[in-house]
Amino acid sequence: MSEKLYYIKINGALVEVPKQLYLEYYRSKRRDKYYEHDIKIENAVRDKNGNIVGYRPSREDSLERLMEAGGDYRDDSESVEDAAILKLTAAALHEALRLLPDDERDFIETLFFSNGGYGISEREYARILGLSKTAIHARKEKVLRKLKKLFGS
Repeated sequence: MSEKLYYIKINGALVEVPKQLYLEYYRSKRRDKYYEHDIKIENAVRDKNGNIVGYRPSREDSLERLMEAGGDYRDDSESVEDAAILKLTAAALHEALRLLPDDERDFIETLFFSNGGYGISEREYARILGLSKTAIHARKEKVLRKLKKLFGS
């Protein structure tokens, strides 16, 4: 019994090719069809009896059409740009804090970062230190102005 022959069409002519090349050629053509056609059309979703129960949107569907169809495709996550800016800003703030004298850095860290990251009120800090709330507020404003200068440079 003779071995099966495989052909592909090249420039309108059938050319005999090895089986492996034939298989790879048609896999490639099927992959191209998938990318050019299959993912761009809506597909019916069927139950086990073959009845249409819904439609799967194409992978290249417009957001507007999907929203009209009742989908909620909002992206409430933080954008990459916003995350990068936040990270750079936090790094610059920590560097500016590092440049403050120890007593001023401790003062700011207690007001803003103690208590699980929530800080404490000026009134409570004044009570702890035995000072007036006005004195604490004035010192806070002075240190924040200094920190702002450090942060901007």
